[in-house]
Amino acid sequence: MHKFILGENPMAPETGGLWIIRLPQPIAIIEAVLSGEKIHSKNAIHTANLLYQNPDGITENWQLRMYHLFTTDFLTDPEKQSEPILIDALHWFRAYLEFEDKNIDNADEYE
Repeated sequence: MHKFILGENPMAPETGGLWIIRLPQPIAIIEAVLSGEKIHSKNAIHTANLLYQNPDGITENWQLRMYHLFTTDFLTDPEKQSEPILIDALHWFRAYLEFEDKNIDNADEYE
């Protein structure tokens, strides 16, 4: 699986928050957008959808939007390489959402 870095700014609700997933190698920038929230750029080169049911039973509709992909591997077609990256990003982002929900639920138990 690829290695991902998450940059998150949920403190800006007026802009719909901002979740950026970055890959260091190959270099890629992916935005995670929750359905109904603001899309920060319309220029995505590839998209993938994720339906995630949180522990409260609410289904969240997320879209991962890839804006940039760069690789130094001249033997790989970037168009073909972007699909497996997005699939890995979907799995990674789902695991992140599950981790965050579990932490929120655990924090509630200790209050």
